[in-house]
Amino acid sequence: MKQPSIFGQFIRHSGQVGSLVPSSGFLTRKMLPPSLPWHKMAQIAELGPGTGVFTRYIKRHMDPRSRLFLFEQNESFRENLNIQFPDLPILNDALRLGEIVNETGRPFDLIVSGLPFANFSSELKERLFLSIESALASNGTFIAFQYTLLLKKNFQTHFPSIETGHTWMNVPPAWVFKCKKVRGKHDPI
Repeated sequence: MKQPSIFGQFIRHSGQVGSLVPSSGFLTRKMLPPSLPWHKMAQIAELGPGTGVFTRYIKRHMDPRSRLFLFEQNESFRENLNIQFPDLPILNDALRLGEIVNETGRPFDLIVSGLPFANFSSELKERLFLSIESALASNGTFIAFQYTLLLKKNFQTHFPSIETGHTWMNVPPAWVFKCKKVRGKHDPI
């Protein structure tokens, strides 16, 4: 099967696909620096893996005992990811994070997101942020990139501990949000 064109998928599904080209290696390293404690991350989720740029990087760096779950809504990308990563579970909706937490009995230590939050309705954004926040371990990390800083308030509402970074070496240039979960309102005691 031929890999789906990100440009073609952007034209057909602009609400799901956030860019005309795949993420760059510069953005990948900005989001997932070597300093991440990969050995402590037993359960990892990637939301919106698209063509698998971050997925390949995560697979190379994660501990061999860790589990990686992909959540991709676009059917063409999902089919291609199944071919590239036949060993990884691929679900069709990021709102299903909680299902995996319930099935495995373990929250996610790391959630990486390529979801284009700016394309989503306010209601969907809120549902996604709540799903991510409640599926994340109390010391877990949520890392996402966006093409605008306008969504920073959305991130801060759910993750008061945020570091932001930026890379010009991506098309388009991107902002990276590294969020730490703070034990609180959505954590079971």
